[in-house]
Amino acid sequence: MPAAPSATPIRLRPARSTWAWVLAMVITVALVAVVFGLFVTTQRGQLAEYLALEAATHRLEGVQGPTLTVLNRLPQIVGVAGVVVFLVLTVYRRRWLASLVAALAFGAANLTTQVLKNWVLVRPDLDNGVPYYTGNSLPSGHTTFAAAAVVAVFLMVAPRWRPLTAAVGALFAVAVGAGTFIETWHRPADMVAAYLVAAFWGLAAGFVILRTGPDWNVRGTRSRRYPHPGGHPLWDGLLGLAGLALTVGAWAAFEAAGGSAALTARPDWTSGWHFLTGLLMATGPGLLVFAGLSVFFRWQTGRR
Repeated sequence: MPAAPSATPIRLRPARSTWAWVLAMVITVALVAVVFGLFVTTQRGQLAEYLALEAATHRLEGVQGPTLTVLNRLPQIVGVAGVVVFLVLTVYRRRWLASLVAALAFGAANLTTQVLKNWVLVRPDLDNGVPYYTGNSLPSGHTTFAAAAVVAVFLMVAPRWRPLTAAVGALFAVAVGAGTFIETWHRPADMVAAYLVAAFWGLAAGFVILRTGPDWNVRGTRSRRYPHPGGHPLWDGLLGLAGLALTVGAWAAFEAAGGSAALTARPDWTSGWHFLTGLLMATGPGLLVFAGLSVFFRWQTGRR
């Protein structure tokens, strides 16, 4: 059973800066709009993603056997694993209200993705030679399911475990993003939008959970001087650096493939650089999103 809350009075209450939570949520919405605007509504954006997807399509032809099976099942595996861990935490910690809020956020994230993809973010059919056969695909439903499951677990663990949970969970979430791209189910920007949708609802639910559970969403003075292994700032730093490296790597790979000058709907060859661009774009931003969530929650955690 969890330890009883400390009798030490709370000096700084959890989720104390309402303006910061609202601003963070607005930023996630703005970033989804930016991703949609850059990669879905512009000629260059559509062409860049098309070349990445074409490169992935040619490489998928050589993937067979167990590897292909794992790629096909990866979203379900990660999502189900996240749900199981969430249920175990619910029963063990008995944080019923927090569990309900986190579960609602999980459902809202998946519903939001379907609403955005089917009714709001309409993909234009531009005169650039890019086939329209996939239609609207942003955000990715598979990636949203996995990322939202990770966020639900992140919300349920104690503050001393959140940085490690974010780091490990982010790896599982971006693995789904990578697999979804390699399987050519989605374009890279679809995964970026999915991470942001999960983060939006993670922030909305997190504000409620921290405000309604102040007794366990706090850190003591000792934990700041001698951080718990699962709550050490190093996890946030490693996650952020990895995300930044992969995101910058996506841009570098795009430039190595010829940059904007090489964008065409009828390529003579499929570049490995284009494939790497898509793969890194489908993963790097996800690590950055989870690093941002972890740092934000650390800041807004209460202090005794």
